[in-house]
Amino acid sequence: MNIMKDMRLNLFKTFVRVVEIQNLSRVAEEMGISQPAVSKQIQSLEETFGVLLLERAGRRLKPTEAGEVLYECSMDILRVWERTEKIMEEMADTHRGNLLLGASTIPGEYIMPTLLKDYKEKHPQVNIFMDIGDTEDIISGVTEGELDVGIVGAPFDHRRLDGFEWIEDELVLVVPEEHELSAGGKVSVNALMHEYWLFREKGSGTRQTAEEVLRHLGVKTEQLSIAAELGSTEAVLSSVEAGLGVSLVSVWAVNRAQKAGRLKSLRIAGADFSRRFYVIFPRQKQRRRTVEAFLNFLRQVKEERASI
Repeated sequence: MNIMKDMRLNLFKTFVRVVEIQNLSRVAEEMGISQPAVSKQIQSLEETFGVLLLERAGRRLKPTEAGEVLYECSMDILRVWERTEKIMEEMADTHRGNLLLGASTIPGEYIMPTLLKDYKEKHPQVNIFMDIGDTEDIISGVTEGELDVGIVGAPFDHRRLDGFEWIEDELVLVVPEEHELSAGGKVSVNALMHEYWLFREKGSGTRQTAEEVLRHLGVKTEQLSIAAELGSTEAVLSSVEAGLGVSLVSVWAVNRAQKAGRLKSLRIAGADFSRRFYVIFPRQKQRRRTVEAFLNFLRQVKEERASI
């Protein structure tokens, strides 16, 4: 059978409309062709498959048992073809299509909104959907092909992923503005051992980086008095402001609160809490041009920040 080989999708489209409308002349009028042309297309399908597809029921046509099966198959074929056209269109055009992004909390809430505004101004016909979650969830989403691109705050190591280091970040100690430590620029880790601490939830890139650096300083989280583990950076900042404890937070997140005079950021003496965000994407030989264009945009952002 050479119908799909010849790409004669109009036969399936015509048959679907005949089954739905049950009238040849109305289908002909709708499709802008003659009624004999509609009849010929239906006849061509019947000859190809060797079965009767339609039968008269008074003035209307109704599908035979074989016709009902072909109707369902035709709908499947047309849906697949429509999806294929969209994907091929996206691969051929960087300026339209869908872009499924995932970002961990810091880049998702504090960095990407401004960048996405800039990107949309240049690519107004690209539909962007962004999911914000912890680093582990975003890595899982990209690995499973649910997301085109992920931006996370911890290194990745997965055979199904590719990626690159992106822009820099640094974790700083945040305390309430009136805290006794707020007068200094740096504090010793020993001075913090008796403070109540607030941490992001496990699985967060911020939590992972904080624990790694504290371990290098000889401090395990089990040695600290943890007042709460919170599911978002904004919840951490609000809790610090309320006096519930101190925390380590990205400089990207704390700037706004510090400028408003609600919090003070400090650095811990002898500790390097700098890190990078990472851009990750599925390991593929070829990807949609919409995705490739966005990856190039992120690479350009990295280069521009490195030159500042």
